[in-house]
Amino acid sequence: MPHSLRHTAIKIGLVCLTLSLLAIAASLPLGCLLPALTLGSFSLFDGMLLGTALALITRTRLVWLIYLLLALAAFTLWPLFQEWPAGNAWDIHPWQGAPALVYGYLDAERMLLFLLGIPAPFALLGQHGPDRLPLASLTPEERPDESEKP
Repeated sequence: MPHSLRHTAIKIGLVCLTLSLLAIAASLPLGCLLPALTLGSFSLFDGMLLGTALALITRTRLVWLIYLLLALAAFTLWPLFQEWPAGNAWDIHPWQGAPALVYGYLDAERMLLFLLGIPAPFALLGQHGPDRLPLASLTPEERPDESEKP
């Protein structure tokens, strides 16, 4: 990966991490830091797993590996629909009348951190451009000149 692309991927990762920390910091006034950390870290890791699986799909031509990685990518969506790990009422001790707000925050945090986990590994590991043709398939005129190599 060229230096400029790696630098851009690192910037994307830092922006996503900063936004994730800000999303978790919003739990402080709601009094649910521990559930927010639990859900947030799991959702962020789950999103990173999806981004990694999708990035690795762009790097392989092995059909069985592509299907295996697609299955892994699909499996990472399961916690979003099953709300796992769950934020249970007995884990949260907010003030009077706040549980609806807290549960709404935890559901939004789960989705937001999942989405923030996807871009960094995909930008860092994905192949961004067309596949290179094998050297053997090129005609002699299309092959790179040996004098052009650094």
